[in-house]
Amino acid sequence: MIQSVRYSLGHLFDPKGRNGRRVYWHYFVFVVLLNVLVMAITAVPTLLAIVGEVSQQSTGQNSAALEAALLDRMIDVGLPSKLVVTSIWLGAFNIVLMAASFVRRAHDAGLPGMVVLIPVGIQLTWMGFAYRQLGAVPEQLRTAAEVSREAGQAVAMQPGMIAQDLLGWMVVLILVLVGMAKSQRVPNQYGEGPIKL
Repeated sequence: MIQSVRYSLGHLFDPKGRNGRRVYWHYFVFVVLLNVLVMAITAVPTLLAIVGEVSQQSTGQNSAALEAALLDRMIDVGLPSKLVVTSIWLGAFNIVLMAASFVRRAHDAGLPGMVVLIPVGIQLTWMGFAYRQLGAVPEQLRTAAEVSREAGQAVAMQPGMIAQDLLGWMVVLILVLVGMAKSQRVPNQYGEGPIKL
């Protein structure tokens, strides 16, 4: 795995050649773990502090009221907006990290490198929606928390957020599908064969 990651990072801006499935998947897992680590560093310390604070203040509240109180406190400290901004930056970073590797993997499956424009376009669209909604996120969440508190139910996901998340998952699905594509066993216009590590 280390060799695959080292190779991919060393050829970050080099779309020439072919990446076999093994090299691609090792690198893909590395990028996913990097994303998880960044989001955890961004959210977990603040989230743990909020949970501790709210749980000390709660006095026999039902779970919906407790969830709404947690959400209120997260909004007060700006955590939702911070997570959206982090996600936007990670989206841009992921394009840089994955584009050339994705193109080489597509080449190995006999696909043109221009296929990278599909996930990049979807990712940029998702980033644009996230940026446009950035200012409205706290208010939308606060409204959802208030509605759930009054109804005594868990906070419901907003339809716009669900649709936006689906765009992000479409990118992941495309990366996975191209990653699973069968390698061409013979030389093709993109190279003799996949890189051997």
